Amino acid sequence: MALPNRIRSKAFTLVELLVVIAIIAVLIGLLLPAVQQVRAAAARTQCGNNLKQIGLALNNYENSWGYFPMGRGTGATGPEISWTAFILPYLEEQSVANIYDPTINWDEPANATAVGTQMKVYLCPSTPGYPNRVDTSPSEPDGYTTPRACGDYSAVSALHVSNNPITVNCFNENITSDSDPRVVGCLIENATTPVALISDGLSQTVMICEDAGRPTLYYAGGRTVPPDGTPTGVAQKEGGWADPNANFSIDGCTLSSGSVVGGGPIPINCTNNSEAYSFHQSGCNVVFADGSVHFLQTSINFCLFSALMTRAGGEVLLEFGDY
Repeated sequence: MALPNRIRSKAFTLVELLVVIAIIAVLIGLLLPAVQQVRAAAARTQCGNNLKQIGLALNNYENSWGYFPMGRGTGATGPEISWTAFILPYLEEQSVANIYDPTINWDEPANATAVGTQMKVYLCPSTPGYPNRVDTSPSEPDGYTTPRACGDYSAVSALHVSNNPITVNCFNENITSDSDPRVVGCLIENATTPVALISDGLSQTVMICEDAGRPTLYYAGGRTVPPDGTPTGVAQKEGGWADPNANFSIDGCTLSSGSVVGGGPIPINCTNNSEAYSFHQSGCNVVFADGSVHFLQTSINFCLFSALMTRAGGEVLLEFGDY
């Protein structure tokens, strides 16, 4: 009597299953970096688009009034206010503009709802916590702690020429005043800026630059643990989009053995403590006075970076090379 043929099992063997799992794991490992790169590129593009909208809004403001708005009002001649509040109607944010009172300080209780409103146009998607970061650190000088929605873009007011010897070398002389017209930006303190004062040219002068992640203190590589031992996540710079103290000047910094020293040859992505900083790889986005958006590399020459930020430095940019 012949034995029946053995029925072959249609199930996977253990070895076959392990091989399939291994192949899937390899494919996932290859795919994830590509997905992350695509997301990073999309976030960088969206950040650039935000700045494009901001640049257009500032230029529309200038077309309406004949000058660019002040970068910040300090309360010396009027209310404490930021450039971000002036251009709300030009960003199609009339609903927020309607509840913001520009005749009083930005942090008065009557403005709490407005300054606590999240504004995606003022936020970079690459920044940790996007899009719901708030600043609850005490606001100078009155200790105001009502939550303020954060912003990642700052106006360039002036170079701190007296704090960085490299800047002195850039100008080949000892400029000791931050108010010298050769080293101030487009959006300055307590004064508006007509186009005629931007003698370097609108296409060669940066108005707004990324200073992302505030109020949390970040160093190069997205580190949040300060080398000097201060607490992780300490608020070092005002982070609210409506906070007039969120503007920054250019000191540059130095990275040495993991520590950060203020005043040095690195102008981008060294620290977000009043410096140009982003969470994009290799650089940050800026918007020029003509409304154009550019991506500046972290390797940019410090003097070139400084020249791009000044409105009347009289520099010849070709001598520094491309940016």
